[in-house]
Amino acid sequence: MRIEIKEKELFKNLIYKNYNYKLNQVDSFCIDSRLVQKNDIFLPLVGNNIDAHKFIPHVIRSKPALIFSHEEFEDNNVIKVDSTKGIISQLAKQWIKVFKQSTIAITGSNGKTTTKEMLVNIFKTESDINYTKDNYNSTIGLPISLFNFSLDAKINIVEMGASKPNEINFLSKIINPTYSVITNIQNAHIGNFKSFDELVETKVALFKNTIKNGKIFENNDDISISNYCQNITNKVSYGFKNSNVDFYGKWKSINSKPELTINGKNIYNNFLNKIMAKNILSSYSISRICGIKHINIIEALKNFNFDNGRGRCINKNGILIVDDTYNANFESFKIGIESFMTLKNKGRKILVIGDMKELGSASKCEHIKLGNFINKKTPDIVFSFGDEILNTIKEIKNKNIFSKHFVEKKILIDNLKSEIKKGDAIYLKASRSLNFEKIIKNI
Repeated sequence: MRIEIKEKELFKNLIYKNYNYKLNQVDSFCIDSRLVQKNDIFLPLVGNNIDAHKFIPHVIRSKPALIFSHEEFEDNNVIKVDSTKGIISQLAKQWIKVFKQSTIAITGSNGKTTTKEMLVNIFKTESDINYTKDNYNSTIGLPISLFNFSLDAKINIVEMGASKPNEINFLSKIINPTYSVITNIQNAHIGNFKSFDELVETKVALFKNTIKNGKIFENNDDISISNYCQNITNKVSYGFKNSNVDFYGKWKSINSKPELTINGKNIYNNFLNKIMAKNILSSYSISRICGIKHINIIEALKNFNFDNGRGRCINKNGILIVDDTYNANFESFKIGIESFMTLKNKGRKILVIGDMKELGSASKCEHIKLGNFINKKTPDIVFSFGDEILNTIKEIKNKNIFSKHFVEKKILIDNLKSEIKKGDAIYLKASRSLNFEKIIKNI
């Protein structure tokens, strides 16, 4: 990870204030020794498998502006600190306080990146903005991303991720958001939490750290979120199930033609499906409350498409491919398959599915639930790869579904290539570690 420092003079002052160290030149903030260039700030981190401090002698040859280290080095450009990871939050907290813009913070089990990208597209229609790039939403990636922010921007948009307890609280205390939204709370990463209640507590920390005169956006369709928000007065509610909300969405698909309205107004999108509709409703609600014009929102959303791996539709040699390979849990599988089965295509519906990771003791049960769900949706073919997903395949007993499990990815790809025909539609989804995007490249 290498992030350009936009406000270089501000950063120089920050370093001088904290360490009495004068930077002559500064370019980027970097935690990857392979990416360090002249005048960069290098921060070596200690991971589970490797300690980046061992690369400092090599990095010094790149002539960085400064290196933080918790080890002693006889070099004038190395500052010794107690904890290199602790430096990130310490500097980021001081840094962001200088930025007086309002901040929109987004978290959730599913849809947070897509919602963020939608908001970026929308707000760009009216002003310059700061936003966290890619999926830099962790306790390391998000604070470092803040150094890319510009003082000239009108608003900040940040995404927060959590795979362990207390991580949203940690990030929220750095950001102190003005507007906050939790897209949903599902069993993603549940294996890293003692219970679902602990997962909920981790997510709602975003609401708890929202400034007093800010706004909390309540997904009224999510029972965990709506229960927490019952007595909150500074909330804005949205949803599809209950018309008694501030932003009421209606979604329907007639003869495979999707339609979405929000508070009675038609919303157009060239790639509209049920998942897209949910993301649109949350981003529309936030944008309108923040004063963005309806016409600008509509224009920004018209051609919006999912990012690679997040439900993006690809047409390849007459085959419709839905690339949902970025990550997986039961709820995202459920929504993704439901949406996929409503797509209009001339041929068959084929699922290529893989393990849902980080579910802990709930893993077997969640994979069995997925098998039962697929039985009801009746795709034509289901191919699977992975250890845990075998529990799903064993549960598929619908005689109208042809299912097969593979222990080698190459054999799966070969079978898929020989099976597919022009007009078929393929949906691919698994947890990130299974690298299902490689299947798409080889189809």
